[in-house]
Amino acid sequence: MDDETLDALNEQLERVGEYDLYADLEPIDSASEFRELPFLTGEDLKDDYADNPPEGSLYDGAAMMCFTPLGDDLAPVFDTEWDLERQAEANADVFERAGIEAGDRVLNTFGYHTFGTGIIVQRGLEALGAEVVPAGPGESEQAAATVEEYGVDALVGNPSFALKVGEAGASVDTFVGAGEPFTSIPGLREDVKAALDAETAVDYFGTRQILPVAAETAAEDGLHVSDEYAFVEVIDPDSGEVLPYGERGELVVTHLQKEGCPLVRYRTGDLTEWEERDGEVVLPNGVIGRTDNRLKVKGVKLYPESLGTVLAGFGGLSGEFRLEVSRPSSTDELKLVVEGEADVGDLASAVKERLLVAPDDIELVDDIDETGVHDERY
Repeated sequence: MDDETLDALNEQLERVGEYDLYADLEPIDSASEFRELPFLTGEDLKDDYADNPPEGSLYDGAAMMCFTPLGDDLAPVFDTEWDLERQAEANADVFERAGIEAGDRVLNTFGYHTFGTGIIVQRGLEALGAEVVPAGPGESEQAAATVEEYGVDALVGNPSFALKVGEAGASVDTFVGAGEPFTSIPGLREDVKAALDAETAVDYFGTRQILPVAAETAAEDGLHVSDEYAFVEVIDPDSGEVLPYGERGELVVTHLQKEGCPLVRYRTGDLTEWEERDGEVVLPNGVIGRTDNRLKVKGVKLYPESLGTVLAGFGGLSGEFRLEVSRPSSTDELKLVVEGEADVGDLASAVKERLLVAPDDIELVDDIDETGVHDERY
């Protein structure tokens, strides 16, 4: 942790100290002291909303109120005018690094209602000097017609919708995708680029609470953390210890510039890997799953939900699967049952790369009767 980051964290700790939820936090002198601060979880936020209804204790006036999923419910998120300006600056930098330029015409297909992502993205594009078409996630054919008739340069939105817009005849130079798995699904970037006839397609990650967290540059080389806006850690989800670079674990995020609903050491539950490149923190494969329902097989922490992005890269598979763990003798055995058709060798290699452990057996079935994880060892 360099001095600039340390100063930014202390400035944020001073801001959040105004809230009862963070009243016990003190300034820090080092990374090790920061790592002694308590984590904040989704359950903590739920309890806070319940104890301080309906806004929660992190509300102290705002310029905009939106909502974000929190468990089975929607929770409010508040942004002050200062917050909106800081987010716009951070997103402008992200979009510029992705290849969007001032004066470009950009079709924004993120939603504007409830979650407000479209508004946050639009403010960032405007701060960059781009011209925004606030389309929202409407009809793909209408979006494609707008792109072609008005010479749209770039498209931002969900990758699945971008595929439909491309299939409807649209072509753009640049695509920025977020809101669902993108580059963590093998082959999806290439499919989107082909559909849109795009030169560049980059991945963007954030939550409505922290937007942005990280995004790729036009080099399509992994998601670079927006280090002036967010501070990230990757932890062992069981011990809470911060993992070395190169390891895989749970993403923890801290706001560096936030007044409304500030988060300090927030456990996202998202599974990722991290590395350092030339002083920057990079998530090379973005978010690859969730840390929920993890288990240990053959001494390796295994995250079953990360299989979804692997299976999505095989066109003949439905995405439905069952993971069977057994111990017939002294060694764990792992069997994967999947619905659909695929080359078993290619699938085994992809699964091993994502899970970090090779399945002992893969069975392809036409119709799967039971899905999920079946741990028969205990």
